[in-house]
Amino acid sequence: MVSLYFNRRAISKVTASALVVIIVIGIAAAGYYISTLGPGPTSQRRYKLALVLGGDETDAGWNAVGIQAAQYIQVKYGWDVSISRDVAYSDQARVITTYAQQGYDVVWTHGGQFIGTTEGIARQFPNTYFVMSPTYQQDNLSSNTVALGPDFQVTGYYLAGVLAGKITKTNAVAVVIGQWYDYLAMEFYGFKAGVQSANPAAKVYARVAGTWADPSLGFQIAQTLIQSQHVDIIAQIADATGRGVITAAQQYNVSIIGTVGDQAVLAPMVTMTSVMMNTTAFIDTVVRNIIGGTWNQIGGKVLNMNLGYLAPFHNFDSAIPDSVKNLLSQTSEAINAGTITVPRTATTNPPPDPT
Repeated sequence: MVSLYFNRRAISKVTASALVVIIVIGIAAAGYYISTLGPGPTSQRRYKLALVLGGDETDAGWNAVGIQAAQYIQVKYGWDVSISRDVAYSDQARVITTYAQQGYDVVWTHGGQFIGTTEGIARQFPNTYFVMSPTYQQDNLSSNTVALGPDFQVTGYYLAGVLAGKITKTNAVAVVIGQWYDYLAMEFYGFKAGVQSANPAAKVYARVAGTWADPSLGFQIAQTLIQSQHVDIIAQIADATGRGVITAAQQYNVSIIGTVGDQAVLAPMVTMTSVMMNTTAFIDTVVRNIIGGTWNQIGGKVLNMNLGYLAPFHNFDSAIPDSVKNLLSQTSEAINAGTITVPRTATTNPPPDPT
């Protein structure tokens, strides 16, 4: 058994530089997507927004993109923004409650692990806006809470599955997930459906680490998949745990599909693509309604938004046949036209291994 330890604070100069690039590019990209909506509403008030995260920007994914989105709001609207990183389960209630007590206008919790805690505290502070990304399929929210629906990246994962199904040489691919929530179940089954639509013979394995913060465990899970199941493409949705998955992919020369951010910056030689998430579009929608005085249009509701898309192929671009690129384009068009329906499947537990 190989044991690896990554200090998420003491990152290398190369990684630190890469993360600066991620943040700069992310904010610029966010600006591009939001610019299509036109200028936002203005307000004389200086609002305060708090973002609560279970990790930090070193994942170059879920947490990094949340930070980019908060920074975008700070720049575009002049809001005061506070970010709490690496918030442990045991500390969730204290951090969220403290922000509400300190008079923050908006408390935004980013991650499925915060759902229950956020809902309970929101009912205690009816004059504070609470934002959750994401929530469950059917959620009974208080009127001062808004949440992102769980299927926000399903389309992106279906497309990633089509790509994996066409590119795999061993007919064995996998998804490694930090924890199994509704939205992550949807992403797995969306990916699996995409794989099977392109390659019915391919097997799709699911692995749940049970943590978002253990790169050593991520490495071990990926290593076992590669050695025992002959997996040659792994989609990782696991934050810092996923860093270990990426390290295993580098060691064994298998391909990675990153998550939420363009993770080619972490491992350019093994990252085929990433399933991106336009988090900024979600929080910008919320902010516009707050400033514009139209909170009643979103308060107490789950916003179902399609935020998923594929990142560029970078070093893999020449290795992916034009026929596959054309298939991806045609599939995306068919999804948008409604002729392909991507499943929204949520299960309590991950599926057993394929036989």
